[in-house]
Amino acid sequence: MNNSKSNQALKIGDTVELKSGGPPMIITKYDKYDDIGYFTCQWFVGEKLEEDLFTPGSLQLVVKKPHKKGTAFYKRS
Repeated sequence: MNNSKSNQALKIGDTVELKSGGPPMIITKYDKYDDIGYFTCQWFVGEKLEEDLFTPGSLQLVVKKPHKKGTAFYKRS
């Protein structure tokens, strides 16, 4: 479950995105189905909460960096 770019293990509460791109998502759960591990991630599309399962290898950690004016933006690690 290591992120190849940051070499950090992904865990519940981390902000991630698909390696292929997409919105920032929060890991909310980890489960195993048929001996394969999956993270449950949640994200918003407008005001609608979305949720789906992803394999650890399809995700990368997103690092939150402070913006000059005090707001935050997300940058890939």
